[in-house]
Amino acid sequence: MSGGRKICMTDSAGRILFSIPDGGIIRMLYGNGEDYFAVCRYLDEAHAEIDGVRCAVQEFARRMEQNRISYAPA
Repeated sequence: MSGGRKICMTDSAGRILFSIPDGGIIRMLYGNGEDYFAVCRYLDEAHAEIDGVRCAVQEFARRMEQNRISYAPA
């Protein structure tokens, strides 16, 4: 984990849910009870690399809500 940078994970409306350090891990819980862990890398205040995919944090939240996948710090 590097330099004290934090990734602020939000919901699709941009409200902060939690933050994790650069290089931190989130747990995604699917409706069928399965879970998945993803490493998150800080890119800038609004973007992160989640499981190797660069995206806007708010767009990630929208996709998770749309697919009914919850997520939290691991």
